[in-house]
Amino acid sequence: MSASAAATDSHDPLKDLVEEVFHEYITNEMPIRLLHITKDGEKIRVQLVDRDFVRAHFKEKRVPDNIYADFTEKMDVDGEEREDRIRERVKKELKYAILSHRWLPDNQEPPYSQMAKKPVEVPVGRGPGWKKLQHFCRTAKDVHNCDFAWSDTCCIDKSNNLEVDESIRSMYRWYRNAHVCIALLSETANLAALRLQEKGESGEKAVDAFERGWTLQELLAPSQIKFYGANWKPLIQGSTNDRNNRDSKVIMEKISSLTDVHMDDLESFTPGIDRVPEKMLWVSRRRTTRIEDIAYSLIGIFDISLMIAYGEGNRAFFRLMEEIIKRYDKWNVFLWSGRCSRYNAALPDAPRSYAAGCIQTLRNSIDRAASYEFGDRHFAFTNHGLAIWVLLLDVDVEDSSEELPSSRCLSFKHEYFTVKARHIGPKSHDTKWAIGVLDYVVDGEKGSIDRFRGPFTAFLLASNKHASIHLPATAKWKKEMTKEVVKIHSSDRIQKSLTLLYL
Repeated sequence: MSASAAATDSHDPLKDLVEEVFHEYITNEMPIRLLHITKDGEKIRVQLVDRDFVRAHFKEKRVPDNIYADFTEKMDVDGEEREDRIRERVKKELKYAILSHRWLPDNQEPPYSQMAKKPVEVPVGRGPGWKKLQHFCRTAKDVHNCDFAWSDTCCIDKSNNLEVDESIRSMYRWYRNAHVCIALLSETANLAALRLQEKGESGEKAVDAFERGWTLQELLAPSQIKFYGANWKPLIQGSTNDRNNRDSKVIMEKISSLTDVHMDDLESFTPGIDRVPEKMLWVSRRRTTRIEDIAYSLIGIFDISLMIAYGEGNRAFFRLMEEIIKRYDKWNVFLWSGRCSRYNAALPDAPRSYAAGCIQTLRNSIDRAASYEFGDRHFAFTNHGLAIWVLLLDVDVEDSSEELPSSRCLSFKHEYFTVKARHIGPKSHDTKWAIGVLDYVVDGEKGSIDRFRGPFTAFLLASNKHASIHLPATAKWKKEMTKEVVKIHSSDRIQKSLTLLYL
């Protein structure tokens, strides 16, 4: 038998699969760069390394060979299930810790440009940011047994636009795949102090980490998270929660009250385009330094793809909403109030628009009988604007009060209901008003509301009284801004044909 034939006969598909999964995982599922952590006695040394270094490091530790040996002895499945199990094992072996924190002001964080490409001690004398990095790396190595670590301050080359783009698009996945997320609450001394925190409304100041945009995905994505307070002391200690606070009810219940994130999501979160107003509520009180980041920080939470384009300002959030509407078919995406987007009046300017009046209205809609279909589920963006079917009800202004230069309280009357709304924007003259009900009960080509299933949610609509009678309703009505979500209670059943609007 020739040498080439012998080599062909000795070919091992399982070994090839392990190697392929190993290489693919490093290339696609791990950060572009990591900090490699080594110890010399009590001294911590770090160096910035790339994926090739990571690959060589774990090859030297014979990780692929060990996985292959274990699967040769124990694996009794084939196909996709075998590959999935190999991938899970690779993820378990290729451990790295990831940092969640609030950036220090005045450029005190260690930048990418100052990270050494060979093992060196962290120069803590350069400032508090470097000292934080040293504590993070020591905790990753000593407590969580990780040879690698990642921090957004120093592991991204921000002068490289392609790298910034890949990092932002991949960040949720990097946090998800980390062995542990080390979350630093530098303004909180201990668990007792965390319990005293409020949402910035009363009592002690809210934990700043829970008011920043990026830390939301850092809270939700990791499978394991460990909270540290001031002086890098764990917020909770003990054998049951030594390395993971995800299952700590006492911590998670407090975080839930601070963030509006339900306990089920804190325990195990699945990204996707669902529960849009609820997820927007989570981020409604959060802020980012760059205005575009409030949209970019939600890419992973909604599991969508969005081009990164710093300098576009609020257009980033509009593009995010466009992508959401392409795959979301529930009327409650319009459950917002306040300033509208400059690019479309039917969409909000920012996530904060989902905060005012959203919670109770959302709860009411969830409590309704599931046997009914509510609202238009085929709304979509067109070259004429947002196309949506509403239950259009003409109303008259009954009273105007609390007049301010940019808003006024208007009371509207219909045969079966009255509704008040604080109208935002210039004062309207020669205006015809209507209510466009969104969550009507679908009845063939008609929609209905009644006194049993309310309140119903609506747009406040306006048109010019002198508009041509030949102008179709699709083009006549414009959505108006209101301070609160418009809700109506009808005293009787109203049923009529639906109206298609382009907003």
